Amino acid sequence: MKKFIIEQKLTALVNRYTVYDPDAGSGKGLLLAFAEQKRFTMKEEVKFFKEEQKQNIVFSVRAEKVLDIHGRFFVTDENNRQIGVIRKSFKSSLIRSTYELMDSNEKLTAIVQERSQGLAIFRRVWEFIPYASDIPFLFKYHFNFIDPETKEVLGLYTKTTRFRDHYELTILNDSVLEKLGWQTLVAQGVMLDVMQGR
Repeated sequence: MKKFIIEQKLTALVNRYTVYDPDAGSGKGLLLAFAEQKRFTMKEEVKFFKEEQKQNIVFSVRAEKVLDIHGRFFVTDENNRQIGVIRKSFKSSLIRSTYELMDSNEKLTAIVQERSQGLAIFRRVWEFIPYASDIPFLFKYHFNFIDPETKEVLGLYTKTTRFRDHYELTILNDSVLEKLGWQTLVAQGVMLDVMQGR
């Protein structure tokens, strides 16, 4: 089992993301990655660095196309080699938000889906209620990483705070780490925050 802490900090022009390896007391330990994503821009490549000074790249995420509901996001390592692919499943997302995680050869390896279908439906109804849709949706909702064949839960993505965008990503099955790499899994965690508009 492996855990990651993902935190977002909002600023006027950029979203800042920090990824930590939890220490023994479940607090924030070693900084694994730091990124800044310009707000309202999805086409650009988002680079994750080893430090906040942004000197050494750990991995990058690049959108294939702009405003493409079937679009893919390519995850590359520090040498620009593809290590994973993230794709939103538009059809499944009509009921609850669903993403597909693929390995370096673009083989489907995991499905990432909202944990509660009931809460997912409630969120969609909320968006159509007059005036209510203007109020931020403050209910916490979470995601599961699922094996596409066995339906085994491979990992958990949990929002840990109500008013701030702090998350804990727990990988339950080490084999998914080997197939996708921690960079692809963390990239998916960050993209869940970006694409869900949380």
